[in-house]
Amino acid sequence: MTYDAKELAQYPEIMNKEQLRKVYEGDLMLNGGHLAGWKLGREQLSAVAIGNLGHLPIAEGLGLPLWGDLGLNLFNSESLLFWKELGLEAAAVSMELRWQQIRDLRKVLPCEAVVYGRLPLMIMENCADLLPDCFRFVRGVVDSRCGQENVLVDRTGAQFPLVGQWGHRCEIENSKVLFLADKPEWRQLGLTRARLRFTTESPEECVRVLRAYQGRSDYRPDQLTRGLFYRGVE
Repeated sequence: MTYDAKELAQYPEIMNKEQLRKVYEGDLMLNGGHLAGWKLGREQLSAVAIGNLGHLPIAEGLGLPLWGDLGLNLFNSESLLFWKELGLEAAAVSMELRWQQIRDLRKVLPCEAVVYGRLPLMIMENCADLLPDCFRFVRGVVDSRCGQENVLVDRTGAQFPLVGQWGHRCEIENSKVLFLADKPEWRQLGLTRARLRFTTESPEECVRVLRAYQGRSDYRPDQLTRGLFYRGVE
C-alpha cells in the first residue's frame, strides 16, 4: 500500500505583535507545521490550517486551500457554515463534543475530529521555570537540549507532559491519552478524516496506535481516557 502524503502548513495559535509583523513582512514563511526562515516548496503543501480569525487575512494570499484547525473550537452546524462562507474548505470540530453531537452536525464542509492523542490543556506564554533554556529552535523545529521528558506533576501524582511550541512557548498536554480504537462510535460520525494526535509517542508507539485504528491490533495504552467523547461538557 502506498500513500500520497503531503505537508499541511499550520500557523501557531498564538503570535504576539512582533511575530505577526514579521509574518506580514515576509521575514517568516510557512514551513509545514512551523514558521521558519526558509520556504518549503508550495507544491509540497496540500493546505494551510488556521486556528483563529486573525490567521485568515494572512493565509488568504497563499493560494492554498484553508482548513480550520482545533483552535476555532467549531461546536455546531452554524459555525461550520459561517467558516465555509469565509473560505474554509475543511475543518476540525471541537474536542468538547460528544460523539452524538459530532454525528448530528450538518457537515457543509469535510470534517475531522481528534480520535486519539493527548489533548492540549493550556499554552504557556513562557517556558515553565523548571525548563530554563530547555528548548531551542533550529529552522523552526523544536529541539530539546535536556534530552529528557519534561512533565508537571499534580498533587495526585498525575504527570502532564510539556511540549515545546513555536515562539518559545510551552503546551501542557493531558496526563492520559484519548483512545477510542476499541469503540465502534468513532467510525459512525460521518467524518472525512479522523485525526491521530501524536505528541510524546515514540515511533514504535505511533505504529502500534495506527495499527489499532486500522483494526489490525488490539493495542491499548496503559493510561487512557475517553475524553469528552461520551459525557460532553458539563
